[in-house]
Amino acid sequence: MRKWFYSVCAAAMMLGITEVCAQENRPMPPAQGLRHEQRMEQMENKLAQELGLTAEQQVQAKKIHQEGRKMVKPLMDEMKDIRKKMDELRQENMKEFEAILTPDQKAKFEKIKAERHEKWKQMKDRMRKGKKMHKGPRPHPGHTGDFPPPPPAPDDMPLPPFED
Repeated sequence: MRKWFYSVCAAAMMLGITEVCAQENRPMPPAQGLRHEQRMEQMENKLAQELGLTAEQQVQAKKIHQEGRKMVKPLMDEMKDIRKKMDELRQENMKEFEAILTPDQKAKFEKIKAERHEKWKQMKDRMRKGKKMHKGPRPHPGHTGDFPPPPPAPDDMPLPPFED
């Protein structure tokens, strides 16, 4: 059971890291100048310390993590291939769509694409700077938190009029 659990945890970490890298199409920046293997080892050591693992458990955990990585690697390679195929299909689909447009529609479509790209770029910049993206209703003026105040407790709520 533990072996399975550690394998799943290692796979989830690897998938999460790869997903982030794949979304931005650029390599992950080095964290504090450490290579990936060194960062993983640091994380494993920290977890072992927090859990109070014995030396024997640490050796077993390291073996489990290594086996998990070996099992996940072919899947990660397959995911890269699938993403590449998906991008190619999207591009082909877009070309087919643009082929049915009139010259006026193509011009409008190019303008729409440029506007959306600019909006996406601005949103990405705001996210990097840590600014809020929420455009929904704002809380009342007296509220200072991020969320509107909670509704009143049931004791504070007036009862509806009684009908005979």
